[in-house]
Amino acid sequence: MPHLIRFLIDRFAEGVVLGLSVGLAILWSDLGELARLFAASGHEATLMAFFLAETGILFGTFAMCVAVMNLSDDG
Repeated sequence: MPHLIRFLIDRFAEGVVLGLSVGLAILWSDLGELARLFAASGHEATLMAFFLAETGILFGTFAMCVAVMNLSDDG
């Protein structure tokens, strides 16, 4: 696998792990009463899965973009 592709996959995976951690912390602390809203909806598992997937993708993409912007140009 090319070095840059592997670099992007690694950074995306790190961001996903961070995003899942932040998402779980938000649910655990009931920030904005999200956990209560999820529990009251009747579709707890689906909503939590979508919420965690969204935070993982968001943080993964952000980490990958920051890594690309910080690459030096050895030109």
